[in-house]
Amino acid sequence: MKKTEFDLTGPDVMKLSWLLSNGQVVMLTCCNAEKTINGIITACWVTPASHEPLLITASVGNGEKGEEAYRACHALINETKEFGLNLPTPELTEALLKVGTTHSNEVDKFAETGLTPMQSNKINAPMIEECFLNIECKIIDQITTGDHTVFVAKPVAVFMNEDVMTDGKFSEKYINKNNQVQICELITAWNLW
Repeated sequence: MKKTEFDLTGPDVMKLSWLLSNGQVVMLTCCNAEKTINGIITACWVTPASHEPLLITASVGNGEKGEEAYRACHALINETKEFGLNLPTPELTEALLKVGTTHSNEVDKFAETGLTPMQSNKINAPMIEECFLNIECKIIDQITTGDHTVFVAKPVAVFMNEDVMTDGKFSEKYINKNNQVQICELITAWNLW
């Protein structure tokens, strides 16, 4: 589907922050400075932290405990100080599960999942074409919180499928919880309850 650019200086920015604050799962993309390694992680701890300016936080495992490979994307994000947020629909649940159980330094997650890398405009990390909303973010601050780092980021570009907004409103298709992937679905699929 064709993508359109969202106006980050327009009147609908607060609506975007509301859309992002409903607990849906995202795919966070990143890469190294040379753009030779791409990373994708399933991220559940992502939320707006401010309406004006629009700021988003993403909590990513930092390797303080656990396997080093599990924290490969943290190292990529820490190196470049940027990442992409890609919002999927339930049709991408299988890809979300695979992304969440493989390591970016061991496997090409785009190839493994069949996801299509999409050129970003203002960051180096690729975005995911199949996702309905793509947010390019630059990190402005970070806080270590135990075994995770909370990255505070400013969106610098947002692209969305052309049917996401109509007449200044997000369409029911994308705000309806039945058309989003929630963390409880992944926890159930991974048998973590």
